[in-house]
Order: sequence, then structure tokens, then C-alpha cells
Amino acid sequence: MNKITKTIVLVLTTALAFCMVTGYVAEASSTVPKSLRHEWYQPLKNVKDPMFIKLKSHAMDSGSKAFHHKISGKDLQVIKKSKGWYQIGYTGNNNPTYKVTRRKVSGKKRTVLLKKNSSHSHYADVFLIGKKTKMNLGESSVYLG
Repeated sequence: MNKITKTIVLVLTTALAFCMVTGYVAEASSTVPKSLRHEWYQPLKNVKDPMFIKLKSHAMDSGSKAFHHKISGKDLQVIKKSKGWYQIGYTGNNNPTYKVTRRKVSGKKRTVLLKKNSSHSHYADVFLIGKKTKMNLGESSVYLG
């Protein structure tokens, strides 16, 4: 091997090792995608204080009236995952993943937010835009397979 070939191999090997050591992943952002920006509720029948997730362009508020936490600015981390899922939450944490899709709820197809508490979970909680439509307990969670 000549000197130029050895140099190229050394540079490529170093670059590959750097990517593997630093754990090169998709870049995080603090901007929530437009499709997710709504006030999402889990309005169950017979529940007076429904769970909610309020997503704005650079802020998130989730929980219920009794207890909720707000995240905004540099504390908010948004990472795009595969198949339309987004991991949203505190910077540096293993956060829940979210996806907007359409599902049949109370007899009609509606736009819903699915929330998986971990990326490996097979179940997701279902949230609707607004509090008007009431869900049964069976509709509040879905098996993803």
C-alpha cells in the first residue's frame, strides 16, 4: 500500500470510531412539530379531572388539574423517531413517544394522539383534541402489537 492509501484508511477508521464512541444519533430540537401542537385530553366518562397534554411550538404541559408539569425552552427536547413517532420531554431523559393518527373513538373516526411511555412499549394511551367527546375506558388505551 502506498502512503496516500494508508492515510485515507486511517482517516476513515478514525471517523468511524468517533461516530461509534459519541453515539451519533438524530439531532434533538426544542420545536414541537405542527401536527402535534394542540390541547390533547383523555376525557373518560365519570372522570372529572381528565389527563391532558398541551403541546405548543416550544413548550409542553402535561398531567391533570391536580398535578401537572411544564417544560419549555432549552429544557424541552424533541427527537424524531421512526414511523412518525416523536420523543418529547426533558432534555437528556428517556421520554415518552408520541404520534398523531386517526382512530375510531365513540363510533367516529377522529384524530388522536398516541402516547407510549417507553419506545419499546406495545401499548399506547389515546388522547383527543378537546374535552367534548367522552371515551370509554377500553378506548383510552390501544395495543400496537
